[in-house]
Amino acid sequence: MVWTPLNLSEVCPTHTHLSACSHFAYVYLNLLVQLYGDSRDRRLSEKIDREDDSVVQKIASYEHRREEYDFIVVGAGAAGCVVANRLSQNRNWKVLLLEAGPEQPDVSLVPGLSTVLLGSNVDWAYTTEPDGKSCLASRGGRCAWPRGKMMGGSSAINSLAYIRGSRLDYDTWADLGNVGWSYRDVLPYFKKSERNLNFEGLNRKYHGVTGEQYISRYPYFDKPSIMITDAFHERGLPLTDYNGAHQIGAMQAQSISLDGERISTNTAFIRPIRFKRQNLTVKPNSEAVKILIDEHKKAYGVKYIKNNLMYTAFAKKEVIVSGGPINAPKLLMLSGIGPKDQLENAGIEVIKELAVGENLHDHVTFNGIIIVVSNNTTTLRTNDEVLQEVIDYYKMDIKRGPLSGNGAVSSVSFIKTEPDLPAPDIQYQVDSIKWREYVNEPIDYDRTRIYPTGFYDGLIPRTMNLVPYSRGRLCLNTTDPNGHPLLYANYYDDERDLIPLIKGVRFLLSLEDTEAFKKMGAHFLRVKLPACKDYEWGTDEYIVCLARHYTSTPYHPVGSCKMGPKWDEKAVVDPRLRVYGISGLRVIDSSIMPIVPRGNTNAPSIMVGERGVALVIEDWTHNYKHKQN
Repeated sequence: MVWTPLNLSEVCPTHTHLSACSHFAYVYLNLLVQLYGDSRDRRLSEKIDREDDSVVQKIASYEHRREEYDFIVVGAGAAGCVVANRLSQNRNWKVLLLEAGPEQPDVSLVPGLSTVLLGSNVDWAYTTEPDGKSCLASRGGRCAWPRGKMMGGSSAINSLAYIRGSRLDYDTWADLGNVGWSYRDVLPYFKKSERNLNFEGLNRKYHGVTGEQYISRYPYFDKPSIMITDAFHERGLPLTDYNGAHQIGAMQAQSISLDGERISTNTAFIRPIRFKRQNLTVKPNSEAVKILIDEHKKAYGVKYIKNNLMYTAFAKKEVIVSGGPINAPKLLMLSGIGPKDQLENAGIEVIKELAVGENLHDHVTFNGIIIVVSNNTTTLRTNDEVLQEVIDYYKMDIKRGPLSGNGAVSSVSFIKTEPDLPAPDIQYQVDSIKWREYVNEPIDYDRTRIYPTGFYDGLIPRTMNLVPYSRGRLCLNTTDPNGHPLLYANYYDDERDLIPLIKGVRFLLSLEDTEAFKKMGAHFLRVKLPACKDYEWGTDEYIVCLARHYTSTPYHPVGSCKMGPKWDEKAVVDPRLRVYGISGLRVIDSSIMPIVPRGNTNAPSIMVGERGVALVIEDWTHNYKHKQN
């Protein structure tokens, strides 16, 4: 089996009433492993190997030959899969795609099982360092930072929403000196990869319909999810296409899905070509641990570990790092590129001093505002019904039913908390819960979210700050540089980040007066969570307490290998995504984003992959000589 679920014995408290820690939970997880623990890609690879003995011989003997490619792409995530696809379109270029994690397991294809991936073997399971300002109720003051560790990366572990952000985000990137990254510049690259299957696709000014990345709505929506969208609409938000001309509004978000299944970038960009293009080599379970850089400061290959053995691959043209906002800066630093003091403390030779790991930031949100739906509209199932839904979905050729959707998660809204703001500063995205369990053990509940997202009797509409001022940093763990890096999220370091959250919650609470809520018998639960019991429910002080104690990430960290012009002291890569001071080396992933876009970061990461690889192809195809450094 490819997939190993969360180890409940490690995370469940000794004395708990959580259903995720019951005997049934083990039965449920065992069923998921039996039905969905394998991988389509693994089965296909095995079949091809059986049919072609030469492939087996080639794989068995590759460690005895010199591995030489034109391009090496490190990381098969949202951007890396795009990069490898586009580069290998040139049959004269040999491309190696390395991925630290395994093949993408079948469980990741099920939209309604997205949360069961968290904490499993396909999650890097990072945590932030305690800072005394946020995550205060979490164990050790640490917030979880899940990241995908498999083919498809975080595009295979996220909540599937396809949201690009605001036009202003990309124009701001350009205003910072990043030529070629304005909204006008990047829109064609959003459209290039997009295959939009809904009515939004009719607007060809903003949407593409011929790309590899399927974009559509789920075939299943439940009533509480629609209620949330209706309530925001009733409060004055238009029903809108967030990815079109205007972002302010409410809607059931589109997702990276097709016919009730997730379409990760692995599924969209790699699976269709993986065994057809002879010039593309894909190696899962292969973790790059060092970029090789010669005395002329040119990257010429990587060292990587596979099956506990060290291998070396050489790149004649470029090494492209697409490891994401945590693994990309870590790899650069392990290779001698980064802050001098950190590298020296870790015993690493400094090749180029750059602000690697700085400018790390994330949208910040929190849990604790709870909507209770009436018994008539609850979507809860009995244990037997849950098991049957899991089995029924598995047997369907065309996926339908609750597992083909993502519960209330697809209800997304954007507002401006002040009328004169140029773009939204708050996003609402909704999580589903069993509220009676949650209010008693909120932290442990969040750590054990194994059940389908479509079965619930409570909602947590998460108010998300889209324009955080606070900046954190990523540092190597000097006692174990190859282990998990130290992540200083630094949430609320700048207290101005609390202001939009307070205003956003005020607006949120007004939904209780809408006809949409009243018709469904929904109301806000006025029960105070344990860490904030000394404050009056619903006051600004209570909201701030929730934000600081029950802090949560929407999984949108960016910026740790910042893109910027030469004069930007924090810049790691130039606007063509080349690492300053090192030739033959680029970073193409969300870590280059100077400022996080206003929305989910999967779609922008795919765009960065498209835009970045276009720059690579342009440079090598037309022999452009762009002076660097």
